[in-house]
Amino acid sequence: MERMKQKYDVVLIYPRENINAFYYMIPLGLASIAAVLKDNGISVKALDLNFYTGDLYYDLKKWNPKLIGIGGTTGTRKGSFKIAFQCKSALPTIPVAYGGIHATFTAEDTLKNIPAIDYIIKGEGEFSFLKLFNSISNRSEIQLSEISGISYREEETIIHNKAKRIDNIDLLPIPARDIFDGKYRIKLDYLGLEADFIMTSRGCPFSCNFCAASRMFPGGVRYRTMPNIKKELDYILSNKKIKAIKLFDSTFTASKEHVLAFCELISEYELFWECEIRVDTVDFDLLKIMRDAGCRYVDIGFETTNEKILSSIFKTITVNQVEDVLSWCKELDIKTKVFFTFGHLGQEYENCLEDVNYIKDNKKSINFFATTVGLRIYPGTQLEIQAKEAGLIPSDFSWANYKPNPLRYLLFEFEDQLILIQKKLGYFELSKIIWKLIMNGTVGSSNFILELLAINLNKLIKLIPNLIRKPFYKLRRFNNI
Repeated sequence: MERMKQKYDVVLIYPRENINAFYYMIPLGLASIAAVLKDNGISVKALDLNFYTGDLYYDLKKWNPKLIGIGGTTGTRKGSFKIAFQCKSALPTIPVAYGGIHATFTAEDTLKNIPAIDYIIKGEGEFSFLKLFNSISNRSEIQLSEISGISYREEETIIHNKAKRIDNIDLLPIPARDIFDGKYRIKLDYLGLEADFIMTSRGCPFSCNFCAASRMFPGGVRYRTMPNIKKELDYILSNKKIKAIKLFDSTFTASKEHVLAFCELISEYELFWECEIRVDTVDFDLLKIMRDAGCRYVDIGFETTNEKILSSIFKTITVNQVEDVLSWCKELDIKTKVFFTFGHLGQEYENCLEDVNYIKDNKKSINFFATTVGLRIYPGTQLEIQAKEAGLIPSDFSWANYKPNPLRYLLFEFEDQLILIQKKLGYFELSKIIWKLIMNGTVGSSNFILELLAINLNKLIKLIPNLIRKPFYKLRRFNNI
């Protein structure tokens, strides 16, 4: 009955994912924007198309918003673009804004190629989106040129306003998690405990070449205060029965002071938790404090055992540091998820085999191997720049128009991703690495793989016709573009 009568000022839409590997989680960025809008008396409807089963054309006409906001990632960008065209079909005169990390670093390309998108929201979008709504709805006299972090067309010119970071992130209300109707359910791996997730900071002090976090949130890490984090924890626990929390900070242990304060806070809740650490930011004593406060699982970015490659990707850690942390975690009974990535710039097949053998030899030291074979290139990263300089991406490359090579299915990549393909490390060499990992029993756990298949079975079936129409033997081997 709701859609028969209710109108909204703003509709926020998150695109459907082709394959989901880590459960479905509330789109926190849109939930945060929704919270700011609601605090300013603006009515909001939010849709996550992973769960939405309605008629978008019909519903948009009924809701008749003044502004539509679309989120998404690099992998789901084509879905975001499709949504924009659907919105314009239903409501041709209503402006459409597109935001998120992909939108931030592809603003020019997107506005040149996707006419259904009117505005790009760059960087932290909460206050920029609010000001944009106030401007187009005449709630304020602010001009587009005065709104930081937006890109838009002005006749034949694309205007880019510089993004402005939010220095005090406590100014943001807690995300409006209740704005989405999806049945979100995540678990703390291995312990099988019902969980939810939060972020206690924004930004990352490190600059790995394959990641854009430090550029998306420039100027260093900003931390939420403990009372602010407590407010969100209390809200989550008042609405869900959970026994665990996943922390989605880029590097939770970047500040020892923040870690210690959080440990003191979280101890009150008797919750188990998981976080991402860097091996050069922790020692045994800090890990013990974390363990005593409920930390039962840490995520570690190892990437490769080749220290020359570690240096080239700006991952300033050593193998000895990783092994020390793994040993301490074993002693403290903290489970470990270790990330390995295969296909770095300049890496060769033999280098990959060395990492495969290392993984095989250390199966008992690591609880979960999170392996990515075929390095995904993301806009805004140093890797994107390096790949262009190496001639592996054309200088006129367009993220909006790129059509991925179906050979990516060999790497179990089902999203619309750009994968780094090199002469000595092509699709077939990388696929051989995958099968070696599988044969060694080092690709996830059996429970994880079974659950992944269960979550995505219907989606995998829908992909089969694409593979039949484009058999692999007709595809070019080395050309990724």
